[in-house]
Amino acid sequence: MEEGVIRCRLDLLLRLVDTTTGMATEENDARFYLDGKLVEVHYKGGGNYILMNSGRENGLMQIEVYGFEPYSIKVDYEALDPILPAIDVFLIPSENTPKGESLITLEGRLSGLSAVETIHPGRPVTSIREFDAKKCTMTVFQPNRRVNMTDTYYGLLNVEKNTFEDLIVGDEVADKKVKLRKPIEEEFSPNAPIFRILYGRVNEDGTYLLRVRDDGKNLNYLVKYIVNGEARYKQIDFHQLDGVVLD
Repeated sequence: MEEGVIRCRLDLLLRLVDTTTGMATEENDARFYLDGKLVEVHYKGGGNYILMNSGRENGLMQIEVYGFEPYSIKVDYEALDPILPAIDVFLIPSENTPKGESLITLEGRLSGLSAVETIHPGRPVTSIREFDAKKCTMTVFQPNRRVNMTDTYYGLLNVEKNTFEDLIVGDEVADKKVKLRKPIEEEFSPNAPIFRILYGRVNEDGTYLLRVRDDGKNLNYLVKYIVNGEARYKQIDFHQLDGVVLD
């Protein structure tokens, strides 16, 4: 009797992230469409969904997850890792969340806008100790506990300039040390604080949506937005949004 051989190929990994927490979503009620056609996905936990043996065709991926705003992204395999093609999907909770959590929304339109993100300067995750440019590894301080920096996206704050640089964590290589996907380019001061980055959404016409959770505490965020390729910053108190726009 001939032995059968079953071959499986991972064609796409989709990592779903809640923009208001910077952490993986826990919701598994999701549907995925490629160019309007429903595609079969497999939920692997931790916000990870995979497409197996589906064929690597470029197209528009539309994602519908219960409790979140619909999301669309272009899938371009030429721009992805050929071995493990992966896309990070930043989902914005809908205003009527299943758990009834209170949210605050900043929205508007700005010509030339391409991206918007924010950190909360009052909620650091850790702080930087040193950066090895040759190995692209960053060592952090953790005086009282083990620091988990596997949520991928963080901002390194420049306190003097009130700006921050995006950090993308690849792997945790040792206790208190992580490997970054790209080097740190800006100068930083010793013990500079590190924060989770929360992402907003920008459409092609410059309309934007940035939403944060109202936990009743200080909601004074530092917002970074890219206009015509230039980074701009604005300190915004989400408890006082009357008349506040990105400009």
